[in-house]
Amino acid sequence: MTALLAAEFRRMRSRHLVGIVAGLALLGIAIAGVIVAVRSSPEVGADPRFPLTMLPDVLKGTSIPLIIAGWLLGASFIGADWRVGTITTLLTWEPRRPRVIVAKVLACAVSVFALGMALQAVLGGVLSLDAMFRGTTEGIDASWLRETGGVAVRAATLATVASVVGFAVASIGRNTAAALGAGFAYLAVVENLVRGLRPAWQRWLFTDNAAVFITGGNVGLSFQRTMFQALVLLAAYAAALFAVSVVMFRTRDVN
Repeated sequence: MTALLAAEFRRMRSRHLVGIVAGLALLGIAIAGVIVAVRSSPEVGADPRFPLTMLPDVLKGTSIPLIIAGWLLGASFIGADWRVGTITTLLTWEPRRPRVIVAKVLACAVSVFALGMALQAVLGGVLSLDAMFRGTTEGIDASWLRETGGVAVRAATLATVASVVGFAVASIGRNTAAALGAGFAYLAVVENLVRGLRPAWQRWLFTDNAAVFITGGNVGLSFQRTMFQALVLLAAYAAALFAVSVVMFRTRDVN
């Protein structure tokens, strides 16, 4: 299992899409850093001065593209293997199918979490420089550090959950497009229909629980749920979809 995991981690790192996503994210961070520096001023009383105390709110906002990126990376990791026939080749080397798919999803999930944390660390570093030289670091203390770290970990965790969901749906559909189409249909159609026709079911929607988990509250929502409860529900959705993908992977013809 160790050798299989190591091979899947190498495959994940070598994916062109991972480099593209990371490159685009770093470019966006650099542009954002320049914009914040230009628009901020170190002069007391100047408007606006960028306060580093805003970083937790910034990370909450950037969690959305981070989650989308995780979903895309998860879907493409297994979807590309189905498309080019790598799955068939891999199973000749390791015929135990459950081990293969578990190793793949573990490599994907850990890589997405690490990438999410790294990108947020870079963003935090860039904005910290902006605040030190063009804004203000007033109000920074241990409580702020805990809050910022908590938001970053929760955002990376949500991206990881999204990657598992994307991975599972793409494995079930045997291509990346299946996950992309299913995700779009769910977000654009299913959730809106539920909110309009069955408001009481809103407490079970993915995005509403993701909002509870990332913000740590229930502001603007019609139900009460703790961060832990929201995480458990989201993890259960991801685990259920992955379980279905494992069953189908074990029984279907891969040729």
